[in-house]
Amino acid sequence: MRTRPLSELSSRDLRPLLQEEVAHWGRELRWDYSDVCTAVASGLDRRALIGYAVCDGPRPLAYSYYMLDSGRAIVGSLFTTETHRGRGLEEELVDVVLAAALKGRTNERVECQTLFSTSPKADARFGQAGFASRGRHYLLRPLAEPVADAPSTWRLRGMRRDDIPAVARVIHRSHEGSLDAALNLTYATPSHCRSFVETLVLRAGCGRFDPEASFVAESSGSLVGALLASHLSRDNGHLCQVSVLPEVHGQGLGHALVSACLKALRQQGLSTASLSVTEHNTRAYALYERLGFRRHRTFAAHAWVRPPARIALPA
Repeated sequence: MRTRPLSELSSRDLRPLLQEEVAHWGRELRWDYSDVCTAVASGLDRRALIGYAVCDGPRPLAYSYYMLDSGRAIVGSLFTTETHRGRGLEEELVDVVLAAALKGRTNERVECQTLFSTSPKADARFGQAGFASRGRHYLLRPLAEPVADAPSTWRLRGMRRDDIPAVARVIHRSHEGSLDAALNLTYATPSHCRSFVETLVLRAGCGRFDPEASFVAESSGSLVGALLASHLSRDNGHLCQVSVLPEVHGQGLGHALVSACLKALRQQGLSTASLSVTEHNTRAYALYERLGFRRHRTFAAHAWVRPPARIALPA
């Protein structure tokens, strides 16, 4: 077996592994990963994908890659065929991919969330490479279970496309000084949040955006909370983002937003709902548990910045 740059492979070479990956994440996360794998295949054929594969002769057994985004390298999936998991291939790939990303002269920052990794042991390699890291959980909830109502004075309405700028401001304000903002550049500035919302709503950046299950709340004419939802597969709805302004914390708005989303997803006939949350976000985690979500998978968020800059994680 040897490690080869993805630039030496074609989509035809990687197709069996990509097809296995689509099936795997469909079973494991109830996430239709076919669009991502189609983009990976396209990147291979355009020689635009930076990454590596472990091959046994001509057959790829594992692969990983990273994408470039305005001075940031984002490490993608880390996938190994089922017959070769637990043999250290993922760890080997992480070392090679991170070495390449850290050496990239234009990469001032490198990030990864290991939700799409077939080896929990690979997370340790990020710490060894100097990354700041925190655990995250992927939660699932059966929609057949009724949604618990709670008294609320909040009036919600469906999110519209012209809400995008205001929703981005709510997301940014709700993440100021947070652990998530320290580990994910997406939340660091208003412009990054605007790009994030546009990607979710206009470009299906996290499954197919669902306007019927996405809600906003207003107070005195301004948005104070928002929930963006999507469909990750034909039967799984996903809560992509739940944000509430700090000044209205503790007033039941988060509960109202999540409850409304779950009811909408249930009415559409979906069977499950999912979301991901940083385990240190105890306020949000407690809310999701009260509303019936349970941990399904543990992963981690990792971030590195080029010295002398450093990532300061809040206590």
